[in-house]
Amino acid sequence: MSFLKNLQSDSSIQDEKDNLGGGSNVLDSNIYLSTITLAFLTTSDGGAMALNIRAKTEDGKEIRQQLWMTSGTAKGCKNYYEDKNGEKKYLPGFLMANALSLLTTGKEISEQDTEEKVVPLWSSTAKAEVPTKVPMFMDMLNKQVIFGLMKQTVDKTVKDDRGNYVPSGETREENEIDKVFHAESRKT
Repeated sequence: MSFLKNLQSDSSIQDEKDNLGGGSNVLDSNIYLSTITLAFLTTSDGGAMALNIRAKTEDGKEIRQQLWMTSGTAKGCKNYYEDKNGEKKYLPGFLMANALSLLTTGKEISEQDTEEKVVPLWSSTAKAEVPTKVPMFMDMLNKQVIFGLMKQTVDKTVKDDRGNYVPSGETREENEIDKVFHAESRKT
């Protein structure tokens, strides 16, 4: 839990505003009652931390989403940023991860305990999914939520010579979780 202690709510940071609204199994924009099958942490090469969600809809379709909760090491590994007016605002991925945590367990993401588990994750080195140890949020597993999904067309990206991701000129369709709702009350 020690690596989550800095992800606490802060009353000086502007909270999210409500609005209703991955992979080859792209779903149409809609709301989907879903059961969480995996909820685990990963860290990017740059130090940013993400909550990775896998869920199944009622008709068995898989939802995969990576919610970036912190910035990378170069920006302080914070769960917020400062806008052009100097106001602190939570990162969208942190807001979504915290909402998901609250709606499934009643606890903020910073209060969650994890257990080390092994899941198949894509390895760019092996060019395949390989068994990888990850910190798993066990209390979130098998909980139902309603995901408000948006179907969107995005640029495909490739790494350039400096290791930065840049648009390739091609596009692909993907789903983005726009909002998460409590399964029973249907409220945020």
